[in-house]
Amino acid sequence: MVKIIMGKKKSDIDLDDKAFSELDNNEELEELRKEEQKSKTPSDIASSTTSEDEFSEDLAERLSQEITEPQRDFKYLKISVEQEINGTEFYVHVIHQSHGFMNYLVTKVLKCKGVEFAAYKNTSLEPPVMYVRTDGLKEIKNILKEALKLMRIDWKGMGNAVSTIKS
Repeated sequence: MVKIIMGKKKSDIDLDDKAFSELDNNEELEELRKEEQKSKTPSDIASSTTSEDEFSEDLAERLSQEITEPQRDFKYLKISVEQEINGTEFYVHVIHQSHGFMNYLVTKVLKCKGVEFAAYKNTSLEPPVMYVRTDGLKEIKNILKEALKLMRIDWKGMGNAVSTIKS
């Protein structure tokens, strides 16, 4: 047995007038607004208007700065490293990064000399953690610097490719 369910167009939908009857009562809404205004003291009203004015002035000033002066905001990578007892295994905690960046970082770490294994885990409860096992000849700090240099080379290559497309 096959059931055929047909949908309705938006104009065919029946609205229950009783469900919206509370919203139509303008007198009650006006009374609530008046009571709310009476409960506020004159100092509350003055402080709220000045803070709104200051906010709008600050917003206008920030927008004018953004239009006139392009500002560069560099965000540095926040990393903490834990070393295991044997000295060749490390847990690298990378704060505020996504799957995309972590995947890219792991591929560059794997290209570095002295790295035997690298993988990452990203959960919603903890910051992303990358596990790196080395042969013990290079420090993890130097491996991460080398990986970031490889990433920088790729980004310069992408910038050059984009600039040739524009011209």
